[in-house]
Amino acid sequence: MTPFKNPFEYEQATTLAPSFVREVFIEDHNFTRFIQSNRNVFLVGERGSGKSMTLLYNSIAVQHLKSESGQSEVDLEYLGIYIPCNTTLTHKREYELIDSQSLAGVISEHFMVLGIAYAVAQELSSLPDSVGINHDALLREELVYVLGADLMPDRKLLDALMLYLQRESRRSQVALNALRMDEFRQTAFTFSSLVHPLLHALRRSPKLHTSHFFLLLDDAHDLNKFQQASLNSWIAYRDRSGFSFKVALADVFGYDFRTSSGGVVLEGHDFLTIDLQKPFQSAGSDFGKLAKDVVERRLATTGISISAEEFFPTSPEFHHDLEKCRQDTQAEANIRYPSDADTKKRTDHVYKYARVKYFRDRAARANLPPYSGFDTVAHVSTGVIRNLLMPCYWMYDAVYSGLTAEQRGKPIAEIPPEVQSRVLLDRSQRLWTWIESSLASSIDNCTLEDAKRIYQLFDNLADLFRRRLLTAKSEPRALAFSISGMTDEYERVIVPLLHIARRAQLLYFRSGPAKDDGRRETYFVPNRMLWPIRGLDVVGQHARASLKARDVWAAANGEVFPFSDQAMGDQGGLFDGED
Repeated sequence: MTPFKNPFEYEQATTLAPSFVREVFIEDHNFTRFIQSNRNVFLVGERGSGKSMTLLYNSIAVQHLKSESGQSEVDLEYLGIYIPCNTTLTHKREYELIDSQSLAGVISEHFMVLGIAYAVAQELSSLPDSVGINHDALLREELVYVLGADLMPDRKLLDALMLYLQRESRRSQVALNALRMDEFRQTAFTFSSLVHPLLHALRRSPKLHTSHFFLLLDDAHDLNKFQQASLNSWIAYRDRSGFSFKVALADVFGYDFRTSSGGVVLEGHDFLTIDLQKPFQSAGSDFGKLAKDVVERRLATTGISISAEEFFPTSPEFHHDLEKCRQDTQAEANIRYPSDADTKKRTDHVYKYARVKYFRDRAARANLPPYSGFDTVAHVSTGVIRNLLMPCYWMYDAVYSGLTAEQRGKPIAEIPPEVQSRVLLDRSQRLWTWIESSLASSIDNCTLEDAKRIYQLFDNLADLFRRRLLTAKSEPRALAFSISGMTDEYERVIVPLLHIARRAQLLYFRSGPAKDDGRRETYFVPNRMLWPIRGLDVVGQHARASLKARDVWAAANGEVFPFSDQAMGDQGGLFDGED
């Protein structure tokens, strides 16, 4: 019997086998060219946007597998060391028991660099024996001399180094438990006394003398304040010939860019920022292309060679009705803008109102639209890869569950439109239920009162967006919003709610051009998985509603948003927010 394999597995990337990461990772649209350089790079994006996959793909373990599958030697010019920051070693909290800030910093950096050095040894173990590290007598001798390490002579060099680092971690913990602080301080490691000499010693190995090490730090927002300051100090080093840092951040708003000496690292000077969470505007956008490639690459792992559009077909009923609405709207545009010079106006009119006409005509039937088609599945992701994979996983599982034993030996050819719609509506309802019943117990520092206000805010946003969809003349399919009139008083009560919603992945923060010339503003995009059960069009448009802070706070306390086309103001041009 053929074992079941769902190609849309969406667990955390760190739980996936290196061979699977190699198979499914898409190099295009992922800024891999910036990772494979000597520059320090911050990868910024919400959880699920592909940061961990990008780092893992560039690790030695995956690149070695990639070279084996291509029957070529592993490229030693760039060697990626994957370093998870969310580990028990990095998260040790003993520093909180210390009154001395300087000693707390020493403790934090010590355990962090032990973790980095261990990751270096572990990743290098993935290299083939032909590289010769494990049998390099001069390298062993240098590490013993420089680090003061008594490496076990009967073990391979890298295995002996990992054992030494584990022993040092235990020795440090024993000293801390016994409050032997002088002993701990004298023997504590720093980046300059452990990682830096380790990397330089490795580069003196015959086959690694031109290698550049990527230190791939994942989830750096989970580091404590002392570790973040230490990392920033290392990033400020001018010499990048031997190593550079590639740092993944999910919470850029909470990350402190100050160094241990009190300075700051600056974008453009010390590091480059890559935003992995771009607005998803169309199938032709970077994310649209990436979403299509991700789905098709995943399908290929199970032997299915088919386009994403064919695998997720659109409901014939929806396609027919929408096409009729497009034709009717095109006829309206031709009458309204008859001049040959008005081609763009006609195109914009059809773009803005064809889908609106479908939803307005359908509203009288009082049933929900048939949510289906790859375009719908991609848009409901809100530009986040994990949000794309999640409904695909459950759709694939639903189809597989309905197969007979004989059918389960054959590839699944498509996800029927009715299955797509059923799953999207089910996941949408589950998300609303989760907000109402489990948000407070799932997110740190979220009280029951906060959770109630967030539910009411999103409930009233859904009501506002639906009223816009059914009646507005100006930008009726806007599914994002900005906030104006934010006084200190409103900021104190609204911003914490927005950040809780962001941590819960109910809301995404993005940056776009403001109405004032040359300025930019933060705007907010609710997770589009919320909208199917509310009958909204998940394929929004390049626009955002401008909401007053007082109305946002009132909505969080149960009052409906006031609504009129005039109150919404200018929603921007067709392609606002794409940069």
